[in-house]
Amino acid sequence: MPSIVTGMEARGNPTPGVFSLIRHGPFSRLWWAGLASSFGDWVALFATIALADSIGGVTGILVPLTARMLPGLFGAAAGVLADRFNRKVTMVVCDVGRAVLAVSLVFVRSLPQLFLVSFVMEVFTLFWGPSREASVPNLVPKAVLVRANSLSLMAVYGTLPLGSAAFSILAGITEWTHALGVFGSNTGLAFIVDAVTFMVSASLIWAIAIPLPEVSKERQGDGGLDWRLPFRDIMEGIRFILRERTVRSVIGGIATALFGAGIFFALGQPFSSDVLGAGSSGFGFLVTALGSGVVLGMLGLSITAGSDFRREVVFGASLLATGLTITSTAMSRTVAGAAFWALLAGLGAGSSYVMGFTHLHESVSDELRGRTFAALYTLARTALLISISAAAVLAAALDGVLPGMFRSGIRSALVFGGAVVAFAGAITLWNMRTRFGNLALTDKALRSLDDASGTVSSIRRRRKEEEE
Repeated sequence: MPSIVTGMEARGNPTPGVFSLIRHGPFSRLWWAGLASSFGDWVALFATIALADSIGGVTGILVPLTARMLPGLFGAAAGVLADRFNRKVTMVVCDVGRAVLAVSLVFVRSLPQLFLVSFVMEVFTLFWGPSREASVPNLVPKAVLVRANSLSLMAVYGTLPLGSAAFSILAGITEWTHALGVFGSNTGLAFIVDAVTFMVSASLIWAIAIPLPEVSKERQGDGGLDWRLPFRDIMEGIRFILRERTVRSVIGGIATALFGAGIFFALGQPFSSDVLGAGSSGFGFLVTALGSGVVLGMLGLSITAGSDFRREVVFGASLLATGLTITSTAMSRTVAGAAFWALLAGLGAGSSYVMGFTHLHESVSDELRGRTFAALYTLARTALLISISAAAVLAAALDGVLPGMFRSGIRSALVFGGAVVAFAGAITLWNMRTRFGNLALTDKALRSLDDASGTVSSIRRRRKEEEE
């Protein structure tokens, strides 16, 4: 089924500007839906952590965090669903399901209940993501995919400080008034707000005309119920990813980078307080610098999106720069120096994320796009879960092993995390080395070269005829 933007490209309409994408058109509704649900997600994340802490203390916080990572096991099923069924219906059902579960969190009083609800909510999120990403290239012209991805990812991560501030305000309101009955705890109102944002997202997505996924005749079967078809889809997706080097490199690069980045997030607090002596406020300073860098990197790409550059090459270079700056952050002796390098690390991380997503959008067909992004989410979640779980163990194992400034196990572990990210970038660039010499030309440039070639051939024929 053709993209609904194909006709717009064919008519030669001007490329949409940075903010025109979110003011009108089908992508604008999808963007506002993502903005609303992302804001609610951050509010709910802080509320869930606070609820887990009130139930089980510091160890209780690990319960919802673990529940958010484990659903990656269902990634293959999410990809098959996105490539076979109505993507709009899938996203709306997932949003409504998450809204109901968010309300149920108001009544959670034990860690097992919290784990179960958090786990099912994350399963809905996992099924929502591939359907959304598979739909994006069908809603915007190819020329503005970088811009669209930059705006989408800014909506996801730019709402983090807003979500944190909103949770603080909502918690304060319920603590002061105690007038909301069962919603009068310091987390209940936050979960209600989260449910509302999911319903807003569902209503916006329902109004979008999203094309149905392309299903080839080979994948349609004989029309009856055949349970082998989903397994065939899974194997087809795996073979595609293993066969396509650039796709494989981007997915592996993002997953490896998140493994290294997970160590940074897990050890950031003790690094600030124990190594730099800056306390909890220092950690907040580092996180702010990192987040600001991510937003600036994405914003910069959205402004320069019209430039002709190799997405996958910029992706690898950005990963390499991110790893080197994370390493520099770990080697800093002051919180100000660490914040400077964290800002640069954020710039690289934001750029690599946008370029990685854009390359997959551009190079993967609609029929395989859902399974490709599902594989990305599955590997990324798994890598992040492993690194967060292993960070403290790694820091303890390296403590006192190396001399000098690396005697601190926390610092050594952070340097290791940065090295892993840099390694991922270097490997990505190495895998794509054959493409450095291939000039990326627009369709207009290719037509001009073809015309020039025809002119030269015509001149040669005339000269040959004159000589004869």
